[in-house]
Amino acid sequence: MQLTESRKHIQQGIKLTDKSFKQKLAANFRLTVYLNNDQLIYTVTDILSRKLLHLQSSSFFHILNNKEYNNALRAMILNDEVLHLGYGKKQIFYLTDCFTLVPNKIFTEENAVDFLAFNQFSIEGKNIYYNDLKFSDAKFVFGVEKETEEVLSKSFSAVEIKSASAQLLNTLLSKHAAGETVYCYVQPSTLQLLYIKDASMKFFNLFSYKTPEDFIYFLMNAFHLLGLDKESVPLVFIGELIQDSAIYKLAYKYVRNVRFGELPKWVERSTEMKFSPHFYFNLFSYEP
Repeated sequence: MQLTESRKHIQQGIKLTDKSFKQKLAANFRLTVYLNNDQLIYTVTDILSRKLLHLQSSSFFHILNNKEYNNALRAMILNDEVLHLGYGKKQIFYLTDCFTLVPNKIFTEENAVDFLAFNQFSIEGKNIYYNDLKFSDAKFVFGVEKETEEVLSKSFSAVEIKSASAQLLNTLLSKHAAGETVYCYVQPSTLQLLYIKDASMKFFNLFSYKTPEDFIYFLMNAFHLLGLDKESVPLVFIGELIQDSAIYKLAYKYVRNVRFGELPKWVERSTEMKFSPHFYFNLFSYEP
């Protein structure tokens, strides 16, 4: 009964499959799962060739509390046989607004919880982890809801949960050598803003929004606080955003140098795997 009820909170999204995807060869493939409050998206890639074989998304629909979310997540995973194949490699990227960045010179494993508690309203009911920021002298400390982690651990045994934001920062900082750029990762209810100048991270934060007007407020406020020139500093959009959207049109009204980003160069995909090259960026924010 609970499983049936939970299905009411799940909405199927995109599903793309390459004709060369054979489930019986799963030991040769890598499963990458990306999870946030709005959706679960995953890819299957060939470990050796790096070819993208499968991409699928599901959204959470009319979720009112953590219990409904975790029940829907459990049902979402249970009813997708592709998620249960015997993959050679598996990884999970988890997006949360419960995080902080701590300089390496003052960080210790023992004080990670204290640093996060100092910067968050509450960390109750969360397990605390940290990831290295390879191109910044800092650690990314974050919290994972305990019940959500339990669902993931039972579904994907012995898989480390990594911060999606930390992976994003590592990828974007690795390819940025000179000049300045604002990166904006857009998803249905969140935006992640990163400002890089001369290969150094100057600002990063995650915001929740409901309307295009909310979105543009956070974006323009960041430009203002950082003293950025809206006529010259490039704004690069990545994530699930199209040029005809209200968000893009509003952003272009205030920022003149706007463009879309692209997937990392290592991603190989056939014509069957058609989607905009700035979509689903976090699913490819890792070293293959």
